[in-house]
Amino acid sequence: MSSFSTQLEGKHALVTGGTKGIGRAIVELLLAQGANVSYCSRSATDNDFAAFLDRSKPSGTASGTSVDISSPSSIETWVEKAARKFGRVDVVVANAASFSTEATAESWRTSFEADVLGLVSLINASTPHLEKTSGSIVVVSSVAGFETRFDVAGSPYTTFKRAQATLAKDYARKLGPLGIRINSVIPGPIEAPGKVLPDGSREPSRIQTLKETNPEYAQGILDAVSLRRFGTAEEVANVVVFLASPLAGYVCGANVLVDGAMSTFL
Repeated sequence: MSSFSTQLEGKHALVTGGTKGIGRAIVELLLAQGANVSYCSRSATDNDFAAFLDRSKPSGTASGTSVDISSPSSIETWVEKAARKFGRVDVVVANAASFSTEATAESWRTSFEADVLGLVSLINASTPHLEKTSGSIVVVSSVAGFETRFDVAGSPYTTFKRAQATLAKDYARKLGPLGIRINSVIPGPIEAPGKVLPDGSREPSRIQTLKETNPEYAQGILDAVSLRRFGTAEEVANVVVFLASPLAGYVCGANVLVDGAMSTFL
């Protein structure tokens, strides 16, 4: 019987949208498990996790890059540079997404380029590297793409978040024969900390902002959660890292809900 270890020490993970919220929690947990992490966001730098690395002193290291996820060439360049730097790619976490709720033609176009084409570009650029390591991909979707109770229903965000989960399911049939696993995680309402600002403070989370600007609506969301609380970024990260690791070696094509039993679909 094998020990209950993620077996990620010395492995190399790519994480998009890794500087705040769920993405930041994923990067920190991967680092804590001994993985090297290449992360990106629109404004990422190499210093985003300096305090965490100094405090926790994990065996892995973090490397940040500013990347436009709507640009296939930017994604391809980032993946190739990261693969060369660490000599391999074992895990890819697709967490970055635009949060567009405007139903304008321009919003639909830009969101599609980032959330759908960006995801496809990331998968395609990573596949040759993941095939060498029998690696895994985890796509972070959202319950907002499945539950129409949200006020953002009918927006690019909800539509393409559902599309991301569908892509993960579909790609499982394509990538499985190559030895690559792909799954998606579908978080519910998560009270995740915002980006760390230069003065050490944090941007307010979307849930925090909603509580302040529309407390009745925030309470309505909470009432729909069976556990009667918002989730945390760390709780989502735990599931993501499990799926990314060899512990989930026979899990492929799964869409895993992390929503406190909020959703009503199977």
